[in-house]
Amino acid sequence: MDTMSFSDSVLAAMIGAGATLFTALLNLRMSWRKELKERERGQPITKKTRRGPVLAIFLLMIACAIGGFAFSQYLMAQGESEARSLQAELRSSVAEISAAAKRIEQASVEKRGKSDAGAPRADAQRADDGIAAVAGVAPCKPRQSKSSKSAAPCTEQEAAQITVCAQVPLAAQVKDVALFTRAQDSQQPWSESAVSPGQDAGQARFQDKYFEQPDGAASKQVCSRFVNWSADKARLARIVVKYSL
Repeated sequence: MDTMSFSDSVLAAMIGAGATLFTALLNLRMSWRKELKERERGQPITKKTRRGPVLAIFLLMIACAIGGFAFSQYLMAQGESEARSLQAELRSSVAEISAAAKRIEQASVEKRGKSDAGAPRADAQRADDGIAAVAGVAPCKPRQSKSSKSAAPCTEQEAAQITVCAQVPLAAQVKDVALFTRAQDSQQPWSESAVSPGQDAGQARFQDKYFEQPDGAASKQVCSRFVNWSADKARLARIVVKYSL
């Protein structure tokens, strides 16, 4: 802590108390020596001589009172100075915390603003490119004929049917649903594997037109049914949904 500077009143009280105390002690010493000399000479002690120590004691009491007052003022001033110092430190800490909170809030607002600004562009990009979904279907297991040891070939009605669905926003307006299918082990590009609804793609086809179904409060599914009745090949069925918002 820095050295405290005394106020004028405290400094004056301390000087006065010191001077009074010094005077009282000096007076008490002189009275005491005078009384001792008179006793050595056998002279009677007068009332005036006896008043000397009393006056010195009175001056000592005054000096103590002044000194006590000065010391109390000193302690009070010291306490007030410490309180002011603590208040200044507290205000500084509060200001720093408030500034940090404002910076964090501003950064959060800017980040949220950038995220919100980027969201429409991301949705538009997704809408232009389309949302794709792919599903695989195993080969159809031929039905064993009762009248013959050989297995009967699968028919479309006997084959297992799957549903391929792509999730889009609930407010999306479907513009187009592109259909693709190829053998599971084929390296043929998807762009060369497009088919139409109901088109036979080698004992496989997408049935009918696509349909929509709800999928929670914020999205829906665009689906198309696919069937594979080939006993030799597993197939992949892919749909790409293009939409606008």
